[in-house]
Amino acid sequence: MLEVCVECLDGVRVAAEAGADRIEFSERLDVGGVTPAIELLRESVHICRAADVPVVALIRCRPGNFLFDDSELGQMLEEIEQAIEVGCAGVAVGASVPRHDLHWAFFESVANQCANLSGFELVVHRVFDTVPEPMYAIPRLIDLGYRRILTSGGAEHAVQSLEQLRRWQEAFGDRMEFLPAGGVTSSNARQILRSTGCKQLHGSLRGVSQTNGKRLPDPDEIRKVKQALVAAGSVGL
Repeated sequence: MLEVCVECLDGVRVAAEAGADRIEFSERLDVGGVTPAIELLRESVHICRAADVPVVALIRCRPGNFLFDDSELGQMLEEIEQAIEVGCAGVAVGASVPRHDLHWAFFESVANQCANLSGFELVVHRVFDTVPEPMYAIPRLIDLGYRRILTSGGAEHAVQSLEQLRRWQEAFGDRMEFLPAGGVTSSNARQILRSTGCKQLHGSLRGVSQTNGKRLPDPDEIRKVKQALVAAGSVGL
């Protein structure tokens, strides 16, 4: 399973046509991504529906740290509702409290909000890389109904935390999906998959082509990473 993160509609089209299995849609990848405008999100779902590619919306109301105030947390709950209404397959969410523990009340609110949505995917975004005790946090997220964790294993890039990712995959991989992220390219995809046992990868895989100043995914990179997943037995052609 290859998830490509994109920030514009042209990027959605390129990634879907090149073989992405899932799209994470956001804006402002230059700051790590923020919640996309609802009009763009709706159109991204429309584009991907024709290609049978699910769209996960990144929910992050502003760049910077993950210490959101009550107003911001409420805003993100409203953004989740909008993502549901336009037909997203899931949302990637996160918030923390001082000293970097997860904001459990927010995670519980999101889980309750989506509890009756069959097949809707709850994903923890890279706020997880700030968690001081991940081996405690993972089973609690499982109990709340979260399906996937987008993570670099706590480092800047996934290749710097291969052992950490492997431990999580071995301990919880039958109940939680781990989606290695951060610096994923065709040159390290096989190493990450082989060393961690994870079954999917996440990356922007951007090339030199641009539209309105935004770099687009590189179709060749997408195809090469897909080949690495095929070789690892993680995806079919």
